[in-house]
Amino acid sequence: MAEIIDIFDANLRHLGTMDRVEAHRKGEWHQTFHCWIVNLAIEYGAVLFQLRSSTIANFPNLLDVSAAGHLEAGEKVEEGIREVSEELGIPVKISQLHPLGCRVEVADQTNGQRNREYQSVYLFHLDQPLSEYKPDPGEVTGLFWLPIETGLKLFASALPAVEISGIHYDQRSGRWLNESRIVKMSDFVPRIQQYYLTVLIMSERLRDGRVPLGIS
Repeated sequence: MAEIIDIFDANLRHLGTMDRVEAHRKGEWHQTFHCWIVNLAIEYGAVLFQLRSSTIANFPNLLDVSAAGHLEAGEKVEEGIREVSEELGIPVKISQLHPLGCRVEVADQTNGQRNREYQSVYLFHLDQPLSEYKPDPGEVTGLFWLPIETGLKLFASALPAVEISGIHYDQRSGRWLNESRIVKMSDFVPRIQQYYLTVLIMSERLRDGRVPLGIS
């Protein structure tokens, strides 16, 4: 079934609607919702990364935003919060989130997809163990905590690799299993801007009770 999304010009003026796949093929501007979960019960804090499914068309088996997705046609930005419960199986209200603002991402992929996104980005402070999450294995292959301190060093190129821990879906048993792994920057969805570094800095500020929080 086709997913219809709103498309815009470069000044975020609404132009109409289009099938999501077609919008990416033509490089039309559209809106997405990004939610980063921050767990401050873990020592010094950690940010949750989602491991994308091995069967997904774009960037399979790479680490990405805790929960994210396209806004459907007619949806307001705040309604994108549904992605959190759909992908991770946890309830959330928009009032619980810390808005960081909107960032712009432009990228052309080798598979012909042209990405022109306005990404509304939020932080969600949730001190909840992964055992209480109910992720959708059709979209999510794993969930991993990246410690804030080591994550900052990784994305500032001060460390070549770091250890992350979390859960991974085992296809054979149909169960979520605990796992730790060593990852490098190449294990994350590639982005031109220092998106991950900025999210970690904002998570550090959230941990320390510092304001304002923002992103660009």
